Amino acid sequence: MNIHIVFEYDTERNIVFTEDYGELSTREDVDKFFSEYRKFFEGLDKKTYMVSNIDNLLVHAPISDYYGEVARNTVVEYVSGFARWGTNDRARMTVRTTSLKANIPQNIYRTKEEAIQAIEKMRGKNEEPDV
Repeated sequence: MNIHIVFEYDTERNIVFTEDYGELSTREDVDKFFSEYRKFFEGLDKKTYMVSNIDNLLVHAPISDYYGEVARNTVVEYVSGFARWGTNDRARMTVRTTSLKANIPQNIYRTKEEAIQAIEKMRGKNEEPDV
């Protein structure tokens, strides 16, 4: 399976923007996909926020539980908050389903701008002082 992820790091906003490309149908596909994420985030050596374009990502139902488990573990380790966006209804549906199964926030928006606004709201909540 051809899996490709485009990463762009905005240092000022501490947001990693990604574009996901691939059709994940096996556990090996999922492992390869998240291996690319881990490699990138380990190079940053700090937690960031993430905004991902999911229009070209398809997760097949038989491995959706495994995808959700690996996604949850990866997010917890490397990401302070995330949002996804896309206009492809099939991609949105599969990512929504895996998020529900993994018990992680769906955070799926129609536009990149809406996803960035969601990150800014998360950042505000994460940086509020404890009372």
